[in-house]
Amino acid sequence: MKQHTFIEKLAKSKPASDIFVVNGTLGNEQGVTKLIDLMGNHGSLFYKSVVAGKNKGSRGLIARDDTLIIKVNSQWDERGGTNTDLLKSLIKAIVEHPDGFVGEIIVADNGQAQFGSAGPGGSFDYVRNNAEDTSQSVQKVVNSFTGHRVSTYLWDNITTIRVKEYFEGDVNDGYLISATVSPGAAAMISYPKFKTKFGTQISVKLGIWNPKTQTYDSEHLKLVNVPVLKSHANYGSLLQKAM
Repeated sequence: MKQHTFIEKLAKSKPASDIFVVNGTLGNEQGVTKLIDLMGNHGSLFYKSVVAGKNKGSRGLIARDDTLIIKVNSQWDERGGTNTDLLKSLIKAIVEHPDGFVGEIIVADNGQAQFGSAGPGGSFDYVRNNAEDTSQSVQKVVNSFTGHRVSTYLWDNITTIRVKEYFEGDVNDGYLISATVSPGAAAMISYPKFKTKFGTQISVKLGIWNPKTQTYDSEHLKLVNVPVLKSHANYGSLLQKAM
């Protein structure tokens, strides 16, 4: 494996994000663990806990009762999709929360119901996958975590369904679309709301919906983006045509 040397650099403007890099690892070994340790050594704790300790504390990222959306790339198979070894290692790290994980994990993506390796958009069941064992699909990874609330949701299935928010009385799965064009994106921003396999109702923008109290919990909803480095040239060309 070809390795690159990364040199620490400080951002010249604020605010700025911390970027942590672990070099020379594969998805199916200790890369995620090494990354969590590296973050912890620099004060960015992976686990949120009332008890301070290694990689955990009150300012940690993931609490034992959080609901996490792990956003992957699933529109294309093989190297066009998120490494499923990495995905498996990440889920394993989450469910092994030192306080005991009782939350929920949803692996999700929107292949836009178009293009993709098979033509109709995204899939979690590709025959050839980005992994040491190329037969290891996203769905196989998720199915391996028995005893935990881990599931998938392919947003392709609802991408053309326009809905309203839960507080407006609409309990259907679908997408909400902004009525105005965002100046930064030069597009009308959209986001999904959906019910998971385990009955949790989620608005990606507002949080976890509680039908009894008619309120959203945004604190316990976390989105973890696990993409693959690839071109989005089609998006750019389509956007230019639309403009």
